[in-house]
Amino acid sequence: MPRPPALPADNIVDAEVCARAGSLITRRFSAADLPRLREAGGGEASSIEAEFQFSQFDGRPAVAGQLHGVAVVTCQRCMQPLAIDVSDPFQVLIVAAERSDEPGGYELVVANPLRLDLSWLAEEQVLLALPLVPMHDNGDCSEPLVELRPLESHSGDAPGAAADEESTAETRHKPFQDLRDLLRKQ
Repeated sequence: MPRPPALPADNIVDAEVCARAGSLITRRFSAADLPRLREAGGGEASSIEAEFQFSQFDGRPAVAGQLHGVAVVTCQRCMQPLAIDVSDPFQVLIVAAERSDEPGGYELVVANPLRLDLSWLAEEQVLLALPLVPMHDNGDCSEPLVELRPLESHSGDAPGAAADEESTAETRHKPFQDLRDLLRKQ
C-alpha cells in the first residue's frame, strides 16, 4: 500500500497545545497546497490566506478562523476561468470522534487534535465557501449565450408574418436536408 505524501511540518500543529496557549497562526496556501481544490476545478492561480485563532471550548480545541484570497475555478456557463473572492469566517471544534451535537455554535470537525493539518482545514473551509455551480455574472462570460426567442402565436398572424417566416427559413441550418436523397442512392 502506498504511503500518503509527506506534509510540510509547519502545517501540522498540536491543536490542544495551541488551544491552551491561545495561539494565532496565519498561513498562505497556493493551489499546489490544496489538492482537493484542484480536483474540484481550482486553477493554479488560486491563493488563500488563512488565520487560525485557537481557543478551548468544553475542554476541546476550537478554532475561530478567517479565509481571504482568490479561488480560480471554471465557469459552468462559458467554461472559462472565473476568479472567486473568498472571504469567509468559520468556527470549528476539533473532535476525535463523531458527535451528534454542535456545542456553542461550532461546526464539528473530526480530526486528530494532536496532528491537525492546517492546509487540510483551510482547504475544507474554502470548498465549503465556494458556490455549488460557479458562474460569471450575467453578461460577464466571454462567450455569448444562445439567445432564446419566445414562441410566437400563429393565430391572427399579421400581414407580412409569412414573409418573416420565409426569411428565417432561408437562414436556418438543416443538417439532414439531403439525407433522404443519400439513403435512396444506396
